Amino acid sequence: MTAGVELALSGGNLTGDVPFSCALRLPGGIVGARSAPGARGDLARLVDDLVRAHGLTPEQIGAVRLDVGPGSYTGLRVAVTFVRFLQRFGGVAVQAVDSLALLAARAAMSPPTGRVVAVLDARRERMHRQAFTVRPGAVVATAGPAALPLADVLADLRPDDLVVVPANLPPVLREPLAARASVFEVRDLVAAEMWTPGLPFVAASAADLEPRYLMASYAED
Repeated sequence: MTAGVELALSGGNLTGDVPFSCALRLPGGIVGARSAPGARGDLARLVDDLVRAHGLTPEQIGAVRLDVGPGSYTGLRVAVTFVRFLQRFGGVAVQAVDSLALLAARAAMSPPTGRVVAVLDARRERMHRQAFTVRPGAVVATAGPAALPLADVLADLRPDDLVVVPANLPPVLREPLAARASVFEVRDLVAAEMWTPGLPFVAASAADLEPRYLMASYAED
């Protein structure tokens, strides 16, 4: 394996921009690739093209960072299965992060004074929600994730909260949030952002690497 070569993968498609994105951290910096907007996407081809474009082969990847959701059902299944394959046959070390933390990390661009509350549409008349403290170099969860009715999410909001949402969140959900707190919309969230300092990654083995779907019950109260 080549020292210092690390891959990041995202199949959650939180902001609806691209089905898959990937990035490499090389000695000279971070380089990325993404599927064409609106295309079905081929994650294996995307990764292969990226590594070969920089004179590498997939066998030289020694570590992977992965967004495990909540997010796109199909995209997360493909990405997690791909990484499990790399774990099984390539012996790579895997670090996983939740989509809600990735959303919250965008708030570090303009550090808020209060809580950062990351919110996603969980369908079934619920919303995924998690609160964080975000500062440059630190994204720290102050509560666990929960899938709650919109009314419960609204009831917990404070005037000084910053609610971080994907830009494609339906207006029927975004507008009530904006009436209670400031809303920060995130666009174009891709794999290269997994090197944002302070993200709360955890080591993940093949046995415990599981995708967290938008409609799953992993975070239900």
